[in-house]
Amino acid sequence: MRFALFISLIAALLRADDSVTREGPYYVRRINGPVPGRVPAQLHIITRGNVVLHGSKDEQLVFRLVQRVKTRSDAEGKRLLGSVSTIATTPPAINMTTFTVTTTAGEQVSNDLEVSVPRQVSMSIVMTQGGSVEAYDLDGGVQMNASMGIHCDRIRGNVNGRTAGGEIRLGKIGGSAVCLSGGGSIFIESVGGGARCETAGGEIVVKEAGGPLLLSNVSGNIEVDRAASTVEAHTGEGVIEVNQAGGEVIADTRGGSIQIGSARGARCESAAGAIRVKNASGPLNVQTVMGSILAELIAGARLEDSLLSASSGDITVLIPSKLSLSVMARNDSGANPRIDSDFPEVRAKSFGFSHPPTVAQGQINGGGPILRVNVAAGIIYLKKLKQ
Repeated sequence: MRFALFISLIAALLRADDSVTREGPYYVRRINGPVPGRVPAQLHIITRGNVVLHGSKDEQLVFRLVQRVKTRSDAEGKRLLGSVSTIATTPPAINMTTFTVTTTAGEQVSNDLEVSVPRQVSMSIVMTQGGSVEAYDLDGGVQMNASMGIHCDRIRGNVNGRTAGGEIRLGKIGGSAVCLSGGGSIFIESVGGGARCETAGGEIVVKEAGGPLLLSNVSGNIEVDRAASTVEAHTGEGVIEVNQAGGEVIADTRGGSIQIGSARGARCESAAGAIRVKNASGPLNVQTVMGSILAELIAGARLEDSLLSASSGDITVLIPSKLSLSVMARNDSGANPRIDSDFPEVRAKSFGFSHPPTVAQGQINGGGPILRVNVAAGIIYLKKLKQ
């Protein structure tokens, strides 16, 4: 019975419309037809070339394959196009259809496969060689493995995309997202859940996320506009910018600056770059080897014990005048260490005889969480923000 079902599916596909035309310098083959059988819960597509998925209100899976090659004669065009076989299998015990398109066409031939996906399909899986994948207006999720780029928009479910080196660009995604690229940029307009993005090059940009973000870039910038939860960002050589986060921000770079807007706590490390933290609450742990630090605290927020440390660079802390805070600052710059404080409660004192460190301690507005500020070569500025 399974063998008979398999044969009937192949026969149904071979009855699809197949036409070859000459269009200017191109020899074009078009194959159109329905994918037989009931609409599955999962669709698995295996092919070579570019794939485009479109959400459909119809109750039938429909595909269209277009092959195009530039030739001087029809004979050469037929030879280069080769043959095409399309097979759809739906095992009785598994509610998944595997649709395979196999072609013997040469590398000069472009292969573009479009599939209309009904709303009942909860997951579409695409595996293609030598091409890109696009998906639009799907009620379910989509999982893609492509040699080149990936582009998705208006997907209600989850998105999982992997590309060998092309760009990944996501529009509005209702679920979560996983984006892995061998060396292309990753752009996300909005994702309802969390997102994990990894690339070996290019940049990572997330405009809006409803869940936690885990972003990793071997060599490139990372930018987050708005995240409702935590943000963890790592880059080898690049700038990290997080404008707004609903949770803690963890960021590190070996060669670039870090800028954090509002966040509920921040842990930032830079080997060679400035760090700026603005409107942060919670605990702060900010360290840089070569670069300055600027931290702006906000009134009315719950600040916890924090540390700001720079091996070579100035540290400037902007403190609201009504904020309750205990400060412990230490400058080990050497001959003339400086701590400039706008608060009379925090006064600098020098200790020792040869290259003494300068230390400033005090309680602002009766004291509160402890803020430690350490500089090895630079100046510490404790500035008052009037309210």
